[in-house]
Amino acid sequence: MTDRIAFIGAGRWALSLALGFLKQGARPALWETDSAKLEKLLETRGHPDLPDGTVIPDQITVSGNLESVLAQARLVIFATPSDVLADAAGCCAPVLSKATEAVLTATKGIGPVTLKRMSVLLKELLPGWPVVVLAGPAIPYDFALGDPTSLVAASEAETAARMVRDSLTAGNLRGYSSNDVGGVELGAALKNVIALAAGIADGLGLGLNAKSALLVRGLAEITRLGIAMNANPLTFSGLSGMGDLIVTAFSNHSRNHCLGMLIGKGKTLTQAQADLNGVVEGVTTARSARSLASRHRIEMPITEEVCRILFQGSSPQGSLKRLLGRTPKKEAC
Repeated sequence: MTDRIAFIGAGRWALSLALGFLKQGARPALWETDSAKLEKLLETRGHPDLPDGTVIPDQITVSGNLESVLAQARLVIFATPSDVLADAAGCCAPVLSKATEAVLTATKGIGPVTLKRMSVLLKELLPGWPVVVLAGPAIPYDFALGDPTSLVAASEAETAARMVRDSLTAGNLRGYSSNDVGGVELGAALKNVIALAAGIADGLGLGLNAKSALLVRGLAEITRLGIAMNANPLTFSGLSGMGDLIVTAFSNHSRNHCLGMLIGKGKTLTQAQADLNGVVEGVTTARSARSLASRHRIEMPITEEVCRILFQGSSPQGSLKRLLGRTPKKEAC
C-alpha cells in the first residue's frame, strides 16, 4: 500500500490513525492550520495525549500547506473539531484531487446552529465525492499502544463503505461497513453527552449500579431520537453506539468523561475546560441534542440534565434527584 492518505486536522486521533496507515505502507499527510501547534508538532514529533515515546516519524508529513497534503490523496479524512469542519471542507473543495476516491469524517458532533450531521455538511460542500463516516470505540491513546480496535465505515455508497472498511483492516485495526449513516453518526455524537454524564456520576462518587443504569438509559434515549430520525435501532447496539459509549464513559483518556468527573467534583464548566487539553465535543453536542429532541418531541432526560448542569447552573445533586424522581414507566424505550 503506497497510497497517500490525507488528514484534515492533526490532533491525537488523526496522528494515531496516520501511524497505523504508515505501518501498512501508506504515505500519510496531515494539514494543521494552527501555526503554534504545527511548530510544536514539527519540533517534538509527538503529542501530549499519546503514549510517552510515541514518535511521529518523518515519513508522516505534517504541514500547513493544504495543496501539498491533498495532492494525489486516495482518501481524505476530516478529523477536526465539529465547529470548524465546514470551514475546513470549504478550503478543501477547490483543491481536492481527482485521485481522491472518498472523503471520510472521523469528527463526532452535530452542528450547533444547523443541527446537521457532519456527513451532511461534507456532502453539501464536497459534491461528487462519496462521503464515509468513521466511528467506533477507539481511544487514540490505546490504539497507539497497539490495542486491538474496531471501527465501522458507514456510507450511502456501499462500494465506498466496503473500500474504506477493507483499507482499515490491518494490524491492530479491524473495519466493518454499514449503510446506516444517520444511525452511526448519531450514536457516535450523542454518546459523548452520556459519557459526560457518566463522568459526573464518577465525580460524585456514585457506584457501578448508578453508572450502569445511567449508560443503559442514556443509550435508550439516544435510540429513541435515532428512531425518530429514521435510523436503524440495531445500529445503537453496535460499535458506534454501545461500543463507543462504553469506552468513552470509562476511559481516563476520554475528554468527555474527564470533563464530567471534574464537574462532578465541583468545578464549573469553564474551570473544567481550562484543565483539559483539547476540545470536548460533548459540550456542544449536548445543546444540539436537546434541540433535536425538542424538534422531534422526544424525551431525553439525561441529556436535559447535562444541559442544565453545563449551561444553567444546576447542581449535579439536583439533577440526580430529578432523574430519580421521574414518574415510573416501562423499561422499553
